[in-house]
Amino acid sequence: MAAVKRRGRRSATAAARTNNQPARLASALAALARGLPNPWDEATDYFRGFTAALPGPNALSPASFRSALGIGQRYAIDMSPADDKLIALGNAGIDWGEDIAGGFRQLGTVMRVTLAERTLAFARGSGVVRVRVWLFGRSDDGTLVGLRSISTEP
Repeated sequence: MAAVKRRGRRSATAAARTNNQPARLASALAALARGLPNPWDEATDYFRGFTAALPGPNALSPASFRSALGIGQRYAIDMSPADDKLIALGNAGIDWGEDIAGGFRQLGTVMRVTLAERTLAFARGSGVVRVRVWLFGRSDDGTLVGLRSISTEP
């Protein structure tokens, strides 16, 4: 009987580890981004990790992104592919310094290896100056995983 309970605990622990993978990846991305400035912001806003459920068969779109993150209809969701932006940031040693450019190269490499549909998204609204920004992708189970920050726009 004890062996059955032990086996049951291991199964539950293994299931918990599997379900926590997107959160662990978000934490890892936040650790990689620690100290990297938000290139879409003039202030000192940095990145924080995030996850949001978006079941696998749902296509990534502004509407599905809005629903997954609970963003109000007041905001327009602007989305674009992130790979070229990450590559440009990784190559911007002259502008940002080699340490920061190297940090973006590392972040881009990890995101390309672990996430599909890498995307940059902004939630903009009329009169909104502090705009929410997300740099993210989709994990194997469809979960949105990445970094979020704020961008100051005129």
